Order: sequence, then C-alpha cells, then structure tokens
Amino acid sequence: MSRKQRDERQEPSQRPQDSGSASSAAKQERQQFEPTGVLNLDAMLGGGLPRGALTLILGLPGSGKTTLASQIAFTSARAGKTVLILTALSEPTTKLIEHLASYRFFDRSLIGGPVQFLSMQQLLPQGLTSVAAAILAETRRAKVDYVLLDGFRGMRSVDSDSQAARQFLYDIGTTLNALGVTTLITSETDPRDPTFFPESTTADVILGLHYALHGVRQYRGIEVIKARGAAAMPGMHALTLDDEGATVYPQLEERVTAEPQATSPAATETQRADAQPEPTARAAFDMPEFDAMLRGGVPRGTCTVVAGSLGTGKTLLALNFALAGCRAGEHVVYLSFRESRAQLRQVGLSFALSADLTQALEVTGRFVFIEAPPIKINPDILADHLMSTLDQTGAQRVVIDSVAEVERAILRGLDPARLEDFLGALLQAMRRRGVTALLIKETDKVVAASLELSADALSVLAENVLLLQHIPYQGHLHRIISVPKLRFSDHDTAIREFRIRAPEGLEVLAPFESGQGVLEGVAWDQEQRASGRAREIIRRPPMPNAKDQP
Repeated sequence: MSRKQRDERQEPSQRPQDSGSASSAAKQERQQFEPTGVLNLDAMLGGGLPRGALTLILGLPGSGKTTLASQIAFTSARAGKTVLILTALSEPTTKLIEHLASYRFFDRSLIGGPVQFLSMQQLLPQGLTSVAAAILAETRRAKVDYVLLDGFRGMRSVDSDSQAARQFLYDIGTTLNALGVTTLITSETDPRDPTFFPESTTADVILGLHYALHGVRQYRGIEVIKARGAAAMPGMHALTLDDEGATVYPQLEERVTAEPQATSPAATETQRADAQPEPTARAAFDMPEFDAMLRGGVPRGTCTVVAGSLGTGKTLLALNFALAGCRAGEHVVYLSFRESRAQLRQVGLSFALSADLTQALEVTGRFVFIEAPPIKINPDILADHLMSTLDQTGAQRVVIDSVAEVERAILRGLDPARLEDFLGALLQAMRRRGVTALLIKETDKVVAASLELSADALSVLAENVLLLQHIPYQGHLHRIISVPKLRFSDHDTAIREFRIRAPEGLEVLAPFESGQGVLEGVAWDQEQRASGRAREIIRRPPMPNAKDQP
C-alpha cells in the first residue's frame, strides 16, 4: 500500500478538521489524544494515545516493539513535537538509527533537532533511581514533549531491589505526566506474563504485540491490554511490518461492533436511520427470464449466496450481475481470488458481454477489480482492504468470487471458531454500507444426485440463496437453477434449466424452451428420491431404549 493510499485512509483523529465542523467541546476532547501515525491504531486505542500518558509496549523478540514506538515518535516529531529517544541495553544508538533508516517514516534530518537520542548505558551501574533522575533532568532541559525508552527489560536487572523497577515506572510516569510529556516504554516480555503485572499497574496504556508460528506461517497481532479513559477495541488485531513501518488491521468483528450504522454516502442514501432499503428496490441481472424469477432482481441492500458445483457458470452469472450494475451507472467492486484481470477478460471473451466487460475493466472507472491470490490470506487484512474500497468508491454492488477462500483462511488460522462471527460481521458491514452483495461459493459435489444445499453458516446468514447444479437425467447432464431462499420477497420457486453457449452466455430458459419432459422428469425424480428417503426413515428400526440394553 502506497503512502498516498495510507494518507487517504487516515483516521478521523489524524485528518485536519474543517473549521466549524464540530463543537468546541468535541474538539477539546480530541485534543486530549495524540495521533500515533500508525494506520488504524488510533481507532483501536479509542482515539489515540492520551496526552501525558505512560504507555508500555510489550512483546517477544521480533514482534515489532521498537518499530512501532519509533514510528509514533517520528510522527510526533514531524508534527512539531520534541522527542527524546533513550536506549538502554537493547542495542547501541548507532545501530538503532541504522535499523530505523530502512523505514519510510524515518527522517534523518530530524535527528539532533526535534529528535534527540541519548544512551542510558553509562548510567545503569548507578541504579534505576539515578537513571530516572537523569531522564527527568534531560526532559526538563530540552523541553521534551515525547519520551521513548527502548529496552526496559535490560534495565530491570541492574537493581537488586525487586521493587525498584516498579518504583522507576511510577516515578517516571507521574512526573512526566505532570509535565504533560507522553511516555513510551518498550519491554521484551510475553504481554500476558503475570510476573510483569505488578510493574504494569503504573501504566495508563499497555499494548501487547504477539508474534507466533502456526504451522509454517508467522502471525503478528496486537491487542490493547489496558487503556485508561478510552473505549479501546478488545481482542486481537492483525499487525504487519513493511517498509512503511507498522500497520494495524482491526479485527472485523470488533470493527463492525464499533463502527456507526452508516459509514458512506451510499449507505446514508439507502439507509435512513436504522431502516433497510425498500424491499421493492431491486438489483437486476439484465437477464429477462432470471430477473422475472426474482421479481425484478435481488432486493437491494441484501447479501446473496450463489452456490453451485464446478462448471455451472457461477462466475458468468456474477459478471452479468456486475455489468448490469455498471450499465445502470452504479459503482461495482469485484473481489476475485480465482481469476486475474486478464483471466476474467478471457472468461467473457466468447460471449456477448465481452465488450461491456472490457469497457468496465479499462474505461468506465465504475468497475473496481481487486485481485487477491488465494495464498496466505489474512481475513482481517482482506476485510480492511475491501471495506476501505467500498467506502472510497461508494460502491452499490460487490461480488466476491469465491467466499470459500475466506472461509478456508479462517479455518486454517489461529481461531477457526470465529468463522460464523466473521461471516456475520462481513455481511453486516456490507449491509450498513447499503451494498448489494453477491458471494460465490462452491458446493461439495460436482454432479448432484438431488437438489440439496447444505445449510452452512453463510447460507443461513445471507438473505438470499441461488443454487446452480448439474443434474443427471436420462443419460445427460442438465444445468438447473433454483432460488431456495429470497428473503423479503416473493419469487418463483420452480426449478429452471439454463444453458451456457456463445454468444448469448448464460441464459435461463423459459419452461417451454427446456427439452421435452426435462423439468418434469427432474422434478419427478426428486420427488421419488425424497419419498425413498422418507420410506427409509419409516422402515428404519427404532433405537433401543437405554433401559433395554444389557
């Protein structure tokens, strides 16, 4: 992600406020927090770092403590603050500067001016009391606004008094708070290590950085363990480190819980107060026979699962839905895990929609294509990218092809049990934005013996379900489409045959257009199978009573 994109996505506390855009009381409240300069961290903290607060950043080696703290420090320096960076036994000052120089937030021209470096190593043999006195003296002399102490763990062992470390944090925290100085202290420890709890009670904010190996994959996470006076987001959130520095991606479930009901102009137009879009408003596919089955299209502001076996035309149906939106003057976001831009163009090349697809991809600007290769997907990072794109474009339609990749990423992640909550949050986030969503999902069987759909979490949570299947009948495979579920609307419940051929593409056939006896034969076959299952249940001997057991 580029710096420009990050700047466009700054949190409210980081954006310049328009004159008169908020009450003076609200402005004063915002001024109590210092922006961190780390994308999404301010929102996670409930507004930023409280001015004058003592913040502990805890984590195991390599978790990103120094990078995160330094990024906050340099952000403050660029905003006109004076920053004092203190090094202990973690690494020499020259080595720290060399390490930070690889990040874009680093600015060498600030060193010696707004950013001052000072090594504490020579003072450590004198004990923590002397170190605290030296820090306070230098803070007053240089009129410092921010103090960053990197490597507190190495300082704890220099004093034989077990209470010295806690007293050091208390003295530093209370005195610098009185001076209005914001303090950051990093320490190498497990964020949930109970032996560190007595010392951490003096902190106003505690950030825990997690760095774990799960299988062959490394996972980084960040949590707010403690935040006095702020409504911080609970739980674990994704954290990445790259040449930009640290970036936080809030957990989708907590993000949806915290965000307002309507977050974009599109959502505001279609959702007044808590009202859902009118059920009569439809998002059409521009496929006459199919739209007639749906009474004009799927209800706007709802989520539709397109479930089907391999090769039934799910992607082609999704393209019809997306291009119908473009023709109606709507903005469309298409998230693809399976096809690249070139491959998607290839999908439509044989059909009449090819010209519209090429124009949408290259000319109109209304069709936003997001390619996400299905490799090491982080669900929260993906959700952040998708939600940001929806907010920036004000999109009215979104296609996800295929949501099975999102489910796979969660089930192989650190917490498979969050699957249903994540899917519920994803659908809720799109509803709040007034988006009409189409989510493609593969069914287990390539060729289905009967018209059955597993009632999985997504199918239960979504308002609508469209089912595409290959059904064998009289020695041939027939493509069958049905609408098992269309909430808020009447719809055609009959099964329909459809075909895919050039140049028409995917066409749902009228009943009289199907082969003679096909629909009737399939329906009869389904009834026989259902009756057979019922008879099997009736014939099945009853389970023996527990008291009859030997």
